[in-house]
Amino acid sequence: MNSILQVKLNFANERRKSSPPIKNLRAHAEVSVEKIDGLIESLKSVLRYYRGSPKLLNDILIDVNYNDIIAKSKRIEAVLKPSGHTTNDMVVGARFSDAPAGQENHIITYYVNEATINQTISDLNIARQFVNRELGGKATFDNFKETGEDGKKDIRKFHYDRYSISKTCLRSLVVDCSVVDSFSVPSIAMVPERDSFLVTFYKTELTISLLLEKLGIEEWRYPYTFYGNDTISVNRDLYDVLNEKVPYMISMVSADFSQVKLNDILSGQSLEKVEIPDPMNEPIIGVIDTFFDESVYFSKWVENIDYLDDVEKYLERDVDREHGTQVSSIIVDGPRMNPWLDDGCGRFRVRHFGVCAKRIQTARLVNKVKRIVEANPDIHVWNLSLGTEDEVSRNFISYDAAALDELQSKHNIVFVISGTNDNRAEHSDILKVGSPADSLNSIVVNSVRRDGRPASYSRRGNVLCFFIKPDVSYYGGDYDDRIIAYSPKGEEPVYGTSFAAPWISRKICYLIDVMGIQREVAKALLIDSAAGWDYKQSTYKNKDIIGYGIVPIDIQKMLTTENDEIKFMVYSTSESYKTTNYTIPVPRDEDSKYPYIARATLCYFPECSRNQGVDYTNRELSLTFGRVIDDKGKIDDINDNIQDENGTYVDERQSRADFRKWENTKFISTVLKNSLKPRKSYDERFWGLTVTSKERLSTQMKDHLNFGVVITLKEIKGVNRIEDFIKACTLRGYIVNKLDVQQRIDVYNATQEEITFD
Repeated sequence: MNSILQVKLNFANERRKSSPPIKNLRAHAEVSVEKIDGLIESLKSVLRYYRGSPKLLNDILIDVNYNDIIAKSKRIEAVLKPSGHTTNDMVVGARFSDAPAGQENHIITYYVNEATINQTISDLNIARQFVNRELGGKATFDNFKETGEDGKKDIRKFHYDRYSISKTCLRSLVVDCSVVDSFSVPSIAMVPERDSFLVTFYKTELTISLLLEKLGIEEWRYPYTFYGNDTISVNRDLYDVLNEKVPYMISMVSADFSQVKLNDILSGQSLEKVEIPDPMNEPIIGVIDTFFDESVYFSKWVENIDYLDDVEKYLERDVDREHGTQVSSIIVDGPRMNPWLDDGCGRFRVRHFGVCAKRIQTARLVNKVKRIVEANPDIHVWNLSLGTEDEVSRNFISYDAAALDELQSKHNIVFVISGTNDNRAEHSDILKVGSPADSLNSIVVNSVRRDGRPASYSRRGNVLCFFIKPDVSYYGGDYDDRIIAYSPKGEEPVYGTSFAAPWISRKICYLIDVMGIQREVAKALLIDSAAGWDYKQSTYKNKDIIGYGIVPIDIQKMLTTENDEIKFMVYSTSESYKTTNYTIPVPRDEDSKYPYIARATLCYFPECSRNQGVDYTNRELSLTFGRVIDDKGKIDDINDNIQDENGTYVDERQSRADFRKWENTKFISTVLKNSLKPRKSYDERFWGLTVTSKERLSTQMKDHLNFGVVITLKEIKGVNRIEDFIKACTLRGYIVNKLDVQQRIDVYNATQEEITFD
């Protein structure tokens, strides 16, 4: 087996060089006079609605119903453009239409004043005249373009001087019309069948307290609780009042309780006395769960904290402590109870925070989690096995998941979250995961049986109709195929995603705290080990249930690679539009060709904006890896990624489907086939790696963003070329370290020793 390598590449930063293209319609788009008339009428309809409603807001919330999944650069620019601002400045939310998966389109909500809407109506009337007079009543790609194939030759003159708005504005108006179906008043389509909710409002100048005051809502009659600036917890009666009076102000509605559904525990198998060594300097995993029972044999390994306020302490007396104890038992001593799951990671200490018995308000849980994490900066891995029964929304990230994403973007931590269980007695369909399993920055874990099949209680992704969740799967048992955990009653056969997640917490903590690997690289290594060479194969099933795959049991399989493979890890920071290295010295064969297939996994922890709905992640890092083709830095990407190349056009739907645009995990791979041939070297150039950064919001890049990449090169002839690679990297001045497991363990132990000064 070969060691995994850590390679310190020298990256360069490149600014964006391309200039904005001349505005034109898409190839098959068209804008008729009738289309513009329809848009004008829908704008007037929105105005009529607000004029007939009590005036509570200074401005107007309006939905723009796009006819596609729209890129930021293709959103409307002239339509609804307020004076002194861009239209993107006015975005307060985004969701998808109710069309089936794969056919959904963007609905983006803007907050603009009435004068802007009236000005847009006036401008559209002028654009209508332009289309009617200059283009014969219909604008198309061919009759609207002004340049020839060379991009310079003027092939048609339009009489722009006949109209009272500029040429740029006229062209932008026509292009905007081509991507919009209609305008409408915002409204919530589906609401969970629950007695209480978390209701989030669009961001306006009106605070929630002032809104409730204007509506005459009194707390003694309709109890509610504030959570942040835009969210309150309400009962069904208050929600019905809000939905009747201000439906256009409600942005999101979600479930208000996280809970643990305890499985049907079989009788305990062992109450015999078990002895294990006392803890020493083992790494600590944080557990946020139900309460822990200190009578169990491994209690010395668990620092137990019942994280309750005075009222909760009174209400939660004599509570069931099974679930939390079982979760911590796997983290501390899982391999002893399940020898077939011995991962080679040893034992871990636990700092256990019992936050509830079986059920807790989601917002209350979030507040506790924030305080716990901020008060325990020494913990890098947190296990959370609480969740809601309700399915996550297709249009927004849940309140608790968004809070976890924010914590991970700000702190050097990773949450490992259970994928939630389907607890229905009978079902023919598969539920989507419940919150917070829609947390994008977290590692979400589903459960499989011993034979690798999904557990019968499995729930599925994807999140926001796009993001891959769960991330990975692991062995969590099933009704008739259980694993062993320890409770106050002794060893018990259990099942559930709650018991799959702790095994992954063990692995990720081992990578970060023992092996000293950065969390971005550790997550990439975990994803890469689960996906392997099979993920891209068409025969790979259940991706929406299993995620990228099942993580290997033995940690050594994650920390070593086959003799015919070169696997190396790269860690760096995105500080500009492009972070590049075009001189990765991949060894060639005797014919000066590259006899490899390759795969690469990129992970990063971006900031996110829940109020942006389906456009949730603020930052996009796009990965390109492959042979360098020319001296301008063009790369023959192993995933054929052309979305960032000048002169190419890939629409947003394709970018998301093929290149996982806006996904914070990127996995690209050559498909492993029986008949493979070495690839040519372009004038003996090297391989290159680029990470391209894009911002979703109008604000410029503020902070640097760390990323980790794990790259695997498989020699198709079975030759071991790792030493050639190490030598070539060293000659180029790159620092290369072999990931020596025993050496890292020795270093960890040395750093944990207490030094006594005389």
